[in-house]
Amino acid sequence: MNIGEALKQYRTSAGLTQKEFTQNILSPAHYSKIERNLHENSANDLLKLLSQNKIRYSDFFSSLDQNNVNDQDEKLSEQLLSAYYDRNLDKAKEIYTQINTSNDDLLKLQAQLILNTLQSGRHKFPKNKDKIIQKVFSGTHWLNDSHKILILATFIEVLDPFDLPFFLNQIYQKYQNNLGKQTLKIQESVASFCINYLYSASQNRNIGSTNKAIQLLTQLTEYPELGIEKIIGYYYHCYFTNQKEQLKTIITILKKSNLSKTINILPQ
Repeated sequence: MNIGEALKQYRTSAGLTQKEFTQNILSPAHYSKIERNLHENSANDLLKLLSQNKIRYSDFFSSLDQNNVNDQDEKLSEQLLSAYYDRNLDKAKEIYTQINTSNDDLLKLQAQLILNTLQSGRHKFPKNKDKIIQKVFSGTHWLNDSHKILILATFIEVLDPFDLPFFLNQIYQKYQNNLGKQTLKIQESVASFCINYLYSASQNRNIGSTNKAIQLLTQLTEYPELGIEKIIGYYYHCYFTNQKEQLKTIITILKKSNLSKTINILPQ
């Protein structure tokens, strides 16, 4: 079942007309096209529709089709993310060619987004952005899926900034007291989301809840693999509290450690 079909099912089950179901969120004409899959719904409007009609997010998204990630697809996804963070367009194109043979629609959409971003710049929103967001939320257990959290982390730079606190709050509520007890993959994915969230917040002061992202980063287990994430978390704490001398000290440590790529993605 897709988004339009699921919305129609909930609406008709409640005995509501399209006008009653949408009220002031969308026009009935626009919403009618969404039910017929002739138009995509924004993530923000979708969440408003669900809240207004008292539909639980978990119930709604669990009714959608889900895709399982096999080992080969997961490996391709990791390679794709690596190419993305290195801003290596040629490598991303090469991996994209392999992904096109996959049966995982979510992975294909992820690859399209990354190519779009690398080719057109971070502020060019691809047309399929909302479709990707909706697919990330298919199912009740996306918060337990390191792959989906990592994909969401990748999408941050092309999401509407006003949507970001919703995603952070969901992750925070899930892991605020037990992140250190999770698998390394879950911790890495949550850390990636928090770091990208904090970068976005540093570029857009309208984004709040930075303290929640920083708090999650402090809860990471003291594994060597997570050391740099914890350092970056402290850097952002100093950045948002305007501790300039501490920022200089951290930058010096990163330079001496030959972590120039890390320095380049930090706000100065």
